[in-house]
Amino acid sequence: MNTTELISALKICGSFPTSNDLFSTSDFLVLLNMQLKSDITPMMLKLNEEFFLQTKDFTITQGSSYRIPTRAIGAKLRDLSMIDNAGNVTPINRLFEEDRPSGKSGYYMLRNSVELSTDFNANTLRMKVFARPNTLVATTACGQISSINTGNNTVVVSSAPSTFAANTVVDLIQSRNPYDLLAMDSVLSAVASATLTFSSLPTDLAVGDWVALATESPVPMVPDEIHPLLIQSCLCRTLSSKKDKIYEQEKVTLDEMREVAINMLDPRVENASVKFRSGSLLSHFSKGY
Repeated sequence: MNTTELISALKICGSFPTSNDLFSTSDFLVLLNMQLKSDITPMMLKLNEEFFLQTKDFTITQGSSYRIPTRAIGAKLRDLSMIDNAGNVTPINRLFEEDRPSGKSGYYMLRNSVELSTDFNANTLRMKVFARPNTLVATTACGQISSINTGNNTVVVSSAPSTFAANTVVDLIQSRNPYDLLAMDSVLSAVASATLTFSSLPTDLAVGDWVALATESPVPMVPDEIHPLLIQSCLCRTLSSKKDKIYEQEKVTLDEMREVAINMLDPRVENASVKFRSGSLLSHFSKGY
């Protein structure tokens, strides 16, 4: 569902009139984003199933620090590793300020950056983070792809927003489940009417996918099955804000829907195996084990 469809469904569920002087379209977008951040994303992260996982590589330079990507949820790391010239990946241990006199090998957290304790015999530092879903915006703020020319790295969109111009940084977003981020922080080389030129295009880009300003999206970047839960969560927020008596009943429905959603998402791999996290205690038994 795109944001137009989300808002339409929300109005139906809440019996909001088409012309509503209480909540505008922009108000609904604010509330949808609020619930996406405060309800849906934390629920999915708690499952420990690597939703929203992204990787960023840095070239290791002596004496440098490495900033956590701005999209990282909570400005926190999933893990940190180094990659040597042969492609071997080695995890790096976290150290604390008290460890500095010890000469141990690892990394320190400095505000929102990482500092390596010693020179590592590697060229690449690999940082893994959980990246927050893009902020929901109106479909009119994005361009939906109607044709693709891989030969010259151009796409034609149904309508190019006025915010699109040469050197604009955009994201390419899947229009179908699971609404994945196909390309992040791509720079538009040129914009000619509805034709957008890039330096390169992702191989799995398809007609119908979206071009949006970086960190924005016209679709919730969570699986289809979670979209109704987002609508119900936003409905409860709207009812609570106007002190509607039906809120308590809808909150019960929200809790039931959340439980169903969790059962669909967890475990992410349906077999009789057990989830382990290296270096820690058993974290979870999958259902049926």
